[in-house]
Amino acid sequence: MASSPVSGPTEAQPGSQTASLKTETQRLLKAGINFFNANQDGWALAMFKKAYLLSGRLPESPSQARCLFNLGAAYIATGKPSKGLRCLWKSRGAVAQEEDGDFYFNVAAAYDCLREYAKAADFYRKAVHEYGTDQTRSAAEALTKLAYCLVSTGDTARAAQTFRQAGRAYQRVQLLEDAAMAMREAANYFLRSPNYSQDDVLETLEACGQLCTGIANQELLGKLYNDLGLHYAEIRRFEQAERHFDAALELCDRRGNFSIQKRAVLLQNLGATCNALEQFARSLRFHSEAADMYGALGEGQRAAQAQCIYNLATAHRQLKNYNMAEFYYQQAQKAFAEAGDSDGEARVCEELGTTHLCQGHFDQAIRDYTHALGLFEKSKEISDGPQERIREKMADVENHRANASQGHVSHSDGFLDSDADVRMGAGVASRFPNDL
Repeated sequence: MASSPVSGPTEAQPGSQTASLKTETQRLLKAGINFFNANQDGWALAMFKKAYLLSGRLPESPSQARCLFNLGAAYIATGKPSKGLRCLWKSRGAVAQEEDGDFYFNVAAAYDCLREYAKAADFYRKAVHEYGTDQTRSAAEALTKLAYCLVSTGDTARAAQTFRQAGRAYQRVQLLEDAAMAMREAANYFLRSPNYSQDDVLETLEACGQLCTGIANQELLGKLYNDLGLHYAEIRRFEQAERHFDAALELCDRRGNFSIQKRAVLLQNLGATCNALEQFARSLRFHSEAADMYGALGEGQRAAQAQCIYNLATAHRQLKNYNMAEFYYQQAQKAFAEAGDSDGEARVCEELGTTHLCQGHFDQAIRDYTHALGLFEKSKEISDGPQERIREKMADVENHRANASQGHVSHSDGFLDSDADVRMGAGVASRFPNDL
């Protein structure tokens, strides 16, 4: 939304027509501002239109310019940025000197609405400069808007830095919720930036975590903790990820006002983190509860349920509960197929092959790998990596078969404990939903 409209003093002279017009214009301006602040933009626009028409009968241009400025802000807020721009530029002469920050902010907001993000960014920068340190909250809002414009132009590195500036500005005026959300966005876009610095990511995540300690809104806090967990997992800091997912789940359990879906997401994320930390026994409960909850939510959550069952199967396999792993992989395969996720189905077939190999069922392992190979070849997967990996595993099966026939080996524990099997993208392959 555009910046708040402005009102200025008018000196009424009782008994004169000019004084009466000034009084009525001021009344309409105040009414418009009240409507605007109450998010009743349509009523605000109507009041500002009436005020502008009345101001045209006044001799002083500042009154008319002020009405034009407010009318422009209202047009922008009601989705008419081109009209808003015309009003703002027309008002420029009389009020620019005293309201430059708001003027630039509103011009930027208009270009933002028009999706002319480069122009919007230029004017948001001017607004930040004009607000300076005297209007820190307004500067923080302009920085946030600027950051999103930079995202839209593809400059994620500068967007991340700008979000971090906004977070620090919000913190200076004790707006901790806004500060934490800005820091969360900063971390997100640092991670999306080419050649990002992990130090920047860690510093921003830690700052966001510290801000969370002062937030009272439990629902927002739960989302922030979940987001922090996701970002820590993204940089493979799984201990920190686990701690934040735990904190989010504790809030969910304590408050009882989180939806079933949000709780399922938290359980899935915590279970996936436990898998990544090789805490497989602990992860079983989280995977099972999440899968049951997604199942209760219906067919719309079938893909999420499939991933939970897949993670559950993987945990059982790592615990060498091969029969349980086989059962849940088969359930996951069915769920992925019903959800139309051929990549997920292919991953399950690959892991079924590994499970059957561990059981010494070489023919079944070959059939599973062959099925996975066919699914990957038909999938949207661009890389040839999965196919090459599976062909290597098929060769491994033949080697194991040959060794077994000579009595050299029974099961392949080393195969399960390899680095490839603990990596999140392959073997253990725990995946996290994006957010709550």
